[in-house]
Amino acid sequence: MTAASNIAYKVGYTRPSLIRRGEIAYQVSINSFGGAAAGDCDNDSDIDLFITYGNTGGPEGGGGPNRLYLNQLAEQGNGMLFEDNAANAGVANTRPDGENNDRHSGPAFADMDGDGDLDLFIGGIYDDPSKIYENQGNCVFTDVTSNSPDIERMVAEHTISAGFGDYDLDGDLDMFLTHWATPDRLYRLTGPRLLETDHLWRNESDESGIRFENVSEETGMSDLVWLTRTYPGTLDFPFSAQDFDFTFAPTFARINDDPWPDIAIAADFGTTQIAINNGDGTFRSLENPILREAQFGMGSALGDIDNDGDLDWFISSILGPGNEILTPHGNRLYTNDGSDLIDETARFGVADGSWGWGACFLDIDNDSDLDIYHTNGWSEPFLGHQVWQTPDARAFVMNEAGTYSDEAQALGLATGTSGRGVVCADFDHDGDTDILELTDAPGVSASLWENRSAAAGRNFLRVKLEGLPPNTEAAGARVIAVTGDTTQMREIMIGSNYTSQNPTVQIFGLDTATTVDEILVEWPAIDSGAGPVQFGTRLTGPIAASQPGQTLVITQPEPPP
Repeated sequence: MTAASNIAYKVGYTRPSLIRRGEIAYQVSINSFGGAAAGDCDNDSDIDLFITYGNTGGPEGGGGPNRLYLNQLAEQGNGMLFEDNAANAGVANTRPDGENNDRHSGPAFADMDGDGDLDLFIGGIYDDPSKIYENQGNCVFTDVTSNSPDIERMVAEHTISAGFGDYDLDGDLDMFLTHWATPDRLYRLTGPRLLETDHLWRNESDESGIRFENVSEETGMSDLVWLTRTYPGTLDFPFSAQDFDFTFAPTFARINDDPWPDIAIAADFGTTQIAINNGDGTFRSLENPILREAQFGMGSALGDIDNDGDLDWFISSILGPGNEILTPHGNRLYTNDGSDLIDETARFGVADGSWGWGACFLDIDNDSDLDIYHTNGWSEPFLGHQVWQTPDARAFVMNEAGTYSDEAQALGLATGTSGRGVVCADFDHDGDTDILELTDAPGVSASLWENRSAAAGRNFLRVKLEGLPPNTEAAGARVIAVTGDTTQMREIMIGSNYTSQNPTVQIFGLDTATTVDEILVEWPAIDSGAGPVQFGTRLTGPIAASQPGQTLVITQPEPPP
């Protein structure tokens, strides 16, 4: 649907010379192809897109203003049609002159100030600045980066992806940033910043506006990032993995099922990890050696694939023949037994994703189990070696045996285009999940795929949570839908698929069921100093399946006095 959608741009970056930066820094723009934030920024109940575009005058003919594509479902009845409003919204160009753009990656929508609309974060690469934009209520934005001096003074050379969640349970959204290819020496050269990295940011917003403070050192997050450089068995390459930050895709998620959000971090060169929330403002590492098997962790998806009530983790990586310097294990799929992660990649059959990038869990066919989509591809020499070029995306669909089969060819998703970011969302509100892929395709650097499974006789339930301010999207909440013997769980996450995000609206595939027996909502916990307090909502059925255009909105009740 790309041509009919009005999504049209060609991403491009001006890249530094290898002599000045080294090959790792050079690869940053090849790794990006821009990024996409997805969410309802104008509060008209459909999914809009912000896409970073590179900087003006890119060497491949690309580059130019960012795009803010407003979904035209409400205006024109067409959810696969978009109109660019970036210039009017104040986010087309990020330099002070308003006429030129910096180099950006990993944008994310999140309600940072709790006023009910989605604000915007944009990461900077090649030392270009990261930006925070406050939504004025109609998807028009004001640059408020100066309210967060730590963001303006950020040492990190590259900011790749962003995730949001309430790690301290004070009710507002904190932020985690990743910084692939940022040399460690930059921190050591800045005096007092010797120990503190630029990863975890506490939300300190108040009546004066949006503000974030760097708390990476005091929470122990800096120590955990440094720790990954010294893990036994860290991969050996022509450069040392101990000299760089290789974090890629972060997500706040309740990995160990307690109310405190943990942070799952897909990272390159054997540095993937999970930071477990101690509940006292600090984090510890989940010490499980199987995480080292995610050798080249890039894309990330968390969901309950086995319907046992906890979060499993899919990480895209690299697998393929003809490479002289990599001996990769491929994608990883870790199931969660409630207390630890188990590597079940082989059993599920998802290791071979070629050179994987952005990833989503989604129920492609609405048959009530979670499938996996991830984009992939690589088309340039890597560290002086020519590697394989196998750019077809993967669509791992769960079969009757409970394992996965790649159905990308049958579904029309194997296009031979190298991709990076991905957004999985029901853009047209017909009850199935569509896909936006960010690519290097000539002419247009995106592919928009409309899912036609809604006409296949399978039903769905579309659910949106309205949380209490300031966590208005209810990040950290869980929605549990019970239909007969099937119990599905979704956690509301504002995380990164890889330089990209999904909206928070949830689609439950119901197969042939026409009703849901019960819906349970575990609302985000709040800790006012005496320990976390968490409330729930129960809806008893039968609850009718959604029709196209319908969304079940569940509003968080005020807590009892």
